[in-house]
Amino acid sequence: MVSGRRGEKRQEQQAFALKGTMPAITMLCLKTANVSAVERQLADHISQMPHFFLHLPILLDLAELGDEPVDLGALAGLLRKHNLVPIAVRNPTDAQRERAVAAGLGVLRTPLTRSRQAGPAEGSTPTPGPVAVGPAPDRGAPAAAAAERGPAGPARRPRDAAPPPDAAGEPPPAGLTVRQPVRSGQVIYVPHGDLVVLSPVSSGAELIANDNIHVYAPLRGRAMAGAHNNADASIFCMSLEAEFVSIAGRYLMADEIPDEHRGKPARISVQNDGLVITRL
Repeated sequence: MVSGRRGEKRQEQQAFALKGTMPAITMLCLKTANVSAVERQLADHISQMPHFFLHLPILLDLAELGDEPVDLGALAGLLRKHNLVPIAVRNPTDAQRERAVAAGLGVLRTPLTRSRQAGPAEGSTPTPGPVAVGPAPDRGAPAAAAAERGPAGPARRPRDAAPPPDAAGEPPPAGLTVRQPVRSGQVIYVPHGDLVVLSPVSSGAELIANDNIHVYAPLRGRAMAGAHNNADASIFCMSLEAEFVSIAGRYLMADEIPDEHRGKPARISVQNDGLVITRL
């Protein structure tokens, strides 16, 4: 009888498995407890690229707030109203941890200590430069303006989004070259110039550049060129296997890329207010 029961237990199907992992999660680093101010800036970013933020999981980093109280319930409701998915907080105080739990948020257990990063001197203007972001990226950087698609046909051009002004008297950086593979969950953002990648771009990775994107290897993730509404930008790759491509708000999903171009060297550019793909 005992052996029979053991056999029955072995035949039972496992209901779940617990695994420690860190998927691609957007980290929203709060710099103010003013929920209204957060909503104004968030709405501006989402209006530029709604498809990019849709159902995006959000991790709230509270490190820069210090002990300042913040209404995490209202903040979580705000994020859900904009079709974002708040999942947890990071670096909370004891009081903030209690508010997070009451708001239905998790608390990320991290070995990182609460510390404030030194910022630019008061009154100075920071100069944007190429940024490579890891598995928990900050998407507050300007992104490509998105278009709402009709039932058929190419993407329509959205309202123009003016690029942010450069620091007075300082030339912008001249792009970025990445030699290492871009892994799933990584985001590489270049606000000025071309982004050149010499290694494969994995599924789940994201490339964003104001000008051209060159991938001298397979492109399996997302690529967004012309981030400041630069319709003259192009995306070049040696093997087009992308999940999503976008130039100045016009975009194509994976299932919209013709089979004749998938896995082949290709150039993606804007033509007649839509995206076209040509063989290299």
